[in-house]
Amino acid sequence: MELLLTTRLFSLREANALVPLLMATFTEARAVRDGISRVQGNLAARGWPFDPGAPEVSAGAPPAVRGLQEKAVALLNSLTGTLREVAQLGIEVKAADGLCDFRSRLGGRVVYLCWRFGEDAVTHYHELDSGFAGRKPLPAGAEFAGELMH
Repeated sequence: MELLLTTRLFSLREANALVPLLMATFTEARAVRDGISRVQGNLAARGWPFDPGAPEVSAGAPPAVRGLQEKAVALLNSLTGTLREVAQLGIEVKAADGLCDFRSRLGGRVVYLCWRFGEDAVTHYHELDSGFAGRKPLPAGAEFAGELMH
């Protein structure tokens, strides 16, 4: 899942200032995601799998199933709205459970400052094309520059 609405570059200080907001937001998002999973399990057990990629309420389903489908759609819409709010800040949401990247400039090139749920601060970065697996600890004394691009 990647939401990107505004492109901007963040300094390390700016990214770290947003960590408390991200912790609160992803605590909520994770609870909603878990709720979606529970409803999906209930629907699957009744023989009505729910696909978050194509959410729908089946007109021909029994009332109890339609109720669960409606709940799943509402939860999915809530999760999408929450993640969109983060993306509107210029933060790239990589996963609904709390994986985010902040574009920044390091030594003349654009890189990602990388944060994941549970971390108290941004302590890692990676190249734009390396993803989470390429995370490296922030180099001592490195300057990560920010600026609004759009």
